[in-house]
Amino acid sequence: MKLKHILFIALLACIFGSCNDLDLEPKGILGEAELFGNEFGVKKYFTGLYNYLPIEDFNYYSRSGNPDNGETGYRPGNYWEAGKFSQMNMSGEAINGWMGVNNNGFGYWPYNRIREVNNFIVNFPNYKSSYDEALYNALLGEAYFLRAYFYFGLAKRYGGVPIVTEVQDPTTSDKESLNVKRATEYDTWKFIHDDLQFAMTNMKATTEVGRANRYAAAALMSRTMLYAGTIAKYTQYLGYDTELAYQQGFAGIDPSKANEFFQYAYDAGKMIDNSGLYSLYTKNYPDKATNFANVFIDASSPENIFIKDYDQTVPGDTRLRHSYDAMMCPNPDMSSFVGAQSYPPLDLMRMYDFPAIVDAEGKPIRFDERSDIREGMEPRLRGTCYFDGDELRGKTFSIQRGIYVSFPGPASDAQDGSNNAPINARTNRILASKGGQQLYEGHLIVGTHGLYDGTDYENNCRSGAFIRKYINPNMATSDVREYRSGQHWIVFRLGEIYLNTAEAAYELGNKTEAFDYIEKIRDRAGAKVTRPVDDPTDLSAIYGYPIDGNLQFIRDERQRELAFENHRWWDLRRWRIVDRVLNIWKPRVLMCYHIPAEGKYIYLDEWETTNKTWTASKSAFYEGIPQGEINKNNNLLPQNPLR
Repeated sequence: MKLKHILFIALLACIFGSCNDLDLEPKGILGEAELFGNEFGVKKYFTGLYNYLPIEDFNYYSRSGNPDNGETGYRPGNYWEAGKFSQMNMSGEAINGWMGVNNNGFGYWPYNRIREVNNFIVNFPNYKSSYDEALYNALLGEAYFLRAYFYFGLAKRYGGVPIVTEVQDPTTSDKESLNVKRATEYDTWKFIHDDLQFAMTNMKATTEVGRANRYAAAALMSRTMLYAGTIAKYTQYLGYDTELAYQQGFAGIDPSKANEFFQYAYDAGKMIDNSGLYSLYTKNYPDKATNFANVFIDASSPENIFIKDYDQTVPGDTRLRHSYDAMMCPNPDMSSFVGAQSYPPLDLMRMYDFPAIVDAEGKPIRFDERSDIREGMEPRLRGTCYFDGDELRGKTFSIQRGIYVSFPGPASDAQDGSNNAPINARTNRILASKGGQQLYEGHLIVGTHGLYDGTDYENNCRSGAFIRKYINPNMATSDVREYRSGQHWIVFRLGEIYLNTAEAAYELGNKTEAFDYIEKIRDRAGAKVTRPVDDPTDLSAIYGYPIDGNLQFIRDERQRELAFENHRWWDLRRWRIVDRVLNIWKPRVLMCYHIPAEGKYIYLDEWETTNKTWTASKSAFYEGIPQGEINKNNNLLPQNPLR
C-alpha cells in the first residue's frame, strides 16, 4: 500500500477515533505497541514523518510567512500560492512579481519531528522479537534515514545545531539538561553521515513507491556530503574571521576536512551507479526533447530513486494534491485557474545550446515564423520550457511582444527595450494592452499569451517562454485548477547523482572521471558538445576564490540539468557565491516582434520591463538561529555570522 494511502487512513483514524466519554477506553487510538509491534503500524508511524520531511516540492514556500497561518515553508496555509513563492523564483531561475530573495529564512526548527524519530529509535528495540532480523534492521535503518533528512534541513540553514538522540523528558527537574548545546558544523554533518551510513547498511535494496530504500539513503548521502565538502572548502573566503560562530566552529568547517566529505559524496554516488538498479531515462528516443520532459511525469522512470507521491483521486484540498499546473499554465487556454505565475528568464535559456538571434553584423535575424526560434535549441531546453509554437492541451503557445513598422539597423538600436530608444517610438513599435487594440493594419500585435503592455506578471508571459518541466500534459484544461494536480515530485534521481559524483570527483582531482559523468548527462540532453573542452581558465577574480573553467562548467551543467528542481538557491549558497551572482541581478528576456512590411519576425534580448532586481546579502549564507529558540535555550549562542 502506498504511503499516501496509509497517510489518508491515518488521518481518518484521527478524525473518527476520538472519544468524548473520558471514562471509556479510547477507541481507534494507536499506542506504541500497536504501532511498533508490527510492520504496518511502523509504516503508519513513518508515513506522518515522511509527510513532514523537508522536501522542497510543489507546495514549498520560500518566503518568510506568518507561522500563525501555517506559512512555514513546508506547511503553508494557502499552499496553492506556492507557485508564486517558490524557491525557483527566489533564486532567479524563474521570475515573477511576488517572490524575491529571502535572505532570512522562516525559522525552520523541526525538533518535534526529530523527537518522534528518536522515540522510535529508542523504543523499537523493545519489539525486536516481533520481527525477523532483516526486517527489523531495515525498519531501524529507515528511521535513521528520516532523522538524517530532518537534520539536513537544519544543517544547510544554520550550520551547527543541537544533536539530540534521546527522547527528552520535559517534566524533569534538571531543566538545564533540556538545553542542548550547538554542535560544531563539522560534527553536525558527521552526525548526518553516520546516520546515513547506518541506513545504507541496513535498509532494503528495493521498496514500494514513495518510500526510501538504501539507495535513497545513498542519494541523500551524495547530496549532503557534497554540501558539507563545499562548505568546508569555500567558507574560508567569506571574511568571517571576526565572527564568534565562525571562530568556534558553529558556522564553517576547517578546509582540511573538505576532501573527507567529497570522498563520502563520491563513494555514495558510485554505490548507486554500480547497483545497476537505475538508469537515465531514454524511453522516448530519438525525440530527446519529449524524452527529457517525460523524465518528470513518468512514475515508472528507471531514473527515479525516491519520489514523493501525490494523487488526484484523494479528497480535495489536502496536501496529497498540489496546484503546479494551475500556477504555471496560461488561462484560459491551458488553465482554468488564475493562470501562469512564473517564467524562465533568457539568462537561463542561454545556459543551453541556443540559436543566434542576431547576425554577424549585429542585426536581428529574420524568422519566417515565430516558432522557428526552436530550431537549433538544445532538446533539453525544449523539454524544460515551452516556446512559441509548442502545443499543450490542444492549444498552441502564442508569445509575441508587439510589432515594428520597420527595424533596419542592429539590435542594439532597441536599447534593451527602452521606451526612450528612437526606434521604440510609439509610431514604430506598436504594443497592446489587454482589452485594447489587438490588430495593427490587420496584423496581430500581441500573442494570446503575452506580453501585454501595462500588465503585471499574472497570466502574462514576461520572458518569452513558459515552464514545461513537471507540467502534466494529460490533464483536461477544465481540471487544471487549484489542488487538482497529482504528479509526483522526484526527490532523488540518477541525473542529480551523476552531477554530484562529477563535482565530488573533480574536487578530489579526478578530472577525467568527472567529465565522463558530465558526458552521460549531456548525451541524454542532446547537447551539441557532449564532452566539455578542458578549460584551465582562472575565474578567481569573479568568485573571490580559486576556481577554473572546468569546475565552472560542471557547476553550469547542474543549472542546466536541474532547473526548476529547487537546487539552485542551495547550490549558490554552498558554493559561497549567492551574494555575487544575485547582486542587484536583473533578468534578461526574449521578446518577439512581427515586421509586417517584411512578413518576418525578429527576437530581441531585452531587460525585463518591470525593472525588478534580485539581491542576496552576505548574511544569506547562514540563517539566524530563531530568536524564540534562543530565548528558551541560551546554549544556542553565539548567533550565526552577520545575524
